[in-house]
Amino acid sequence: MPVSRLLALTVPAVLSAAALAAPDRASPEPTRPPAGLDAEVRCVDDSTLKLKLLDDKLELVTKYGPLQVSVADVRRIEFAHRCPPEVAEQIAVAVSKLGHPDFAVRERATADLKGHRERAYPFLLRAVKHEDPEVSRRADEAAKAIQARVPAALLDGRENDVVHTEDSKLSGKLTAQSLRVRTGMFGEQVLKLADLRTLRTGAGASADELAAAAPAPATLAAYQQQYGKELVFTVTGGAPANGQQAGVWGTDIYTLDSNLALAAVHAGLAKPGEAVAVRVRVVQSPPQFVAGSRHGVNSNAYAHYPAGGFEFVRK
Repeated sequence: MPVSRLLALTVPAVLSAAALAAPDRASPEPTRPPAGLDAEVRCVDDSTLKLKLLDDKLELVTKYGPLQVSVADVRRIEFAHRCPPEVAEQIAVAVSKLGHPDFAVRERATADLKGHRERAYPFLLRAVKHEDPEVSRRADEAAKAIQARVPAALLDGRENDVVHTEDSKLSGKLTAQSLRVRTGMFGEQVLKLADLRTLRTGAGASADELAAAAPAPATLAAYQQQYGKELVFTVTGGAPANGQQAGVWGTDIYTLDSNLALAAVHAGLAKPGEAVAVRVRVVQSPPQFVAGSRHGVNSNAYAHYPAGGFEFVRK
């Protein structure tokens, strides 16, 4: 066979094989999703979410100028009060109905305002001074109901975001309107800052908080019905004496009169004799406090406890 004929047959075949073997330069390799930073956010409706932060930096405008804060350095954020325009409009409409001639309409408006919690609180304070006695009375009723359910610190209407790092506390206004996050169940999502109350990463407490942590009381009985209140204590893990009950009621959520040092051991946050800093949150009582045996501490069951309970805010 002539050489020219042989080349005509073999060269295209070789080129075709090379094309199949060569990587497709036009198709980029798939990129791995960012790892993200583990965090827990608490929303304005008191729900909590565990997620990963996907943003690398946050811009905080302070009175000294804008700062770029690396998300990896953030330990805690206390978000400023943000009321979305559509929610503010809903609240204003509800306030206007407090004096409606129809009793059922007034009742629904009062309930709606209570449901808006701290977002409705500034509107209600103004409505308390209304010249219509019915509007004033209902606004006062709703305001007091919110005071009973929401910690006082959240009713101040904080104007600035406060960002805690390991060694700093920065106050200003975050320029972002939302955070990019990834959740285990819903994948990548966008969370509006207006829906968030606090965020924690890592230990979740700033260095100055832990340094100033007060010694833990024996129990949290002094914080009855102060739902949402959070406190940081130093506690030394306890151990029940032989033959004696632990004095702990519940699992994960404990009655306020439970022994705090033993509850910390039961929750796995401390070993007997080990001094640690813990953050606790006062919560409403569940229908039933569940018994459980953990880390050498046996907790007891208990029915509904009207004074409330507490939980440890995990790292």
